[in-house]
Amino acid sequence: MKNTILAFSATTLIALGLLSSSNGVAEVQNQDRTGAPGSVQSCVQCHSQPGSMTAESSIFVADSNGNEVAAYLAGETYEVSFNITSNSAVGYGFQATSVLSNGSNAGEFTNPGTSVQLQSVAARHIVEQSSPSPTGIFTANWTAPGTGSGDVDFYMAGLAANLQSQTFGDAYDGTSLSLTEDTNGIDEHNSLMDQPTVTSQGIDMHTLTQGTIFIYDLNGRLNFTTLANANESVTINSNKIGNGIQIIRFVPQDQFSSNFTPQSWRVLVQK
Repeated sequence: MKNTILAFSATTLIALGLLSSSNGVAEVQNQDRTGAPGSVQSCVQCHSQPGSMTAESSIFVADSNGNEVAAYLAGETYEVSFNITSNSAVGYGFQATSVLSNGSNAGEFTNPGTSVQLQSVAARHIVEQSSPSPTGIFTANWTAPGTGSGDVDFYMAGLAANLQSQTFGDAYDGTSLSLTEDTNGIDEHNSLMDQPTVTSQGIDMHTLTQGTIFIYDLNGRLNFTTLANANESVTINSNKIGNGIQIIRFVPQDQFSSNFTPQSWRVLVQK
């Protein structure tokens, strides 16, 4: 009977530990598991993946107009979306950070979204889940560092979970994203396409130069593509695209010019 009680107690402690970590690894364990230089072992140490569950992580940085950016302007504020997708997860979690080449904090995170919190581990700023999310979409604002900071690297650990308080059956995927510093301060996108708008009929777009429109879902699946001429208004009917967050990518015909680089937007379609 004594051995049985001890075994039950040990199992209970493990389960409680896993449940408490659902509130964020930095908050509960005071650990940085983002995958950034200097971080500790990844989440896969406690969330093995021997089963069929999958996880795929991605980072999306957008300016105030919702345009995806590959370079930042010093001191500007952007919205960062940390996304995890899975084939069978019940809930999602993540932990992320942004650092300079020397490993120090790059910029500042503010305005955490739903189920997101800001933490600090050994002076490194951390953004992570405050509770499991059913959507796998986590957001926060990020203010870029000052002029001359150089490249910024975002690191993210994404977790798709079955929420059964066990050490198996979950799936982990880590990813990273690098932004260069825009030292010219030139908006390369003003002459490409106006900000897309979502209506009850679908998505309205107005292209200012000739190119190709691609529409993807968050899993990277291409839902729609069409050619567009310069100064053309294009409406994509909602029955031709998916539901939820859609990624619109416009590739101009003259994409090899520094003033005509491909441009992306993120929109929410609700049917």
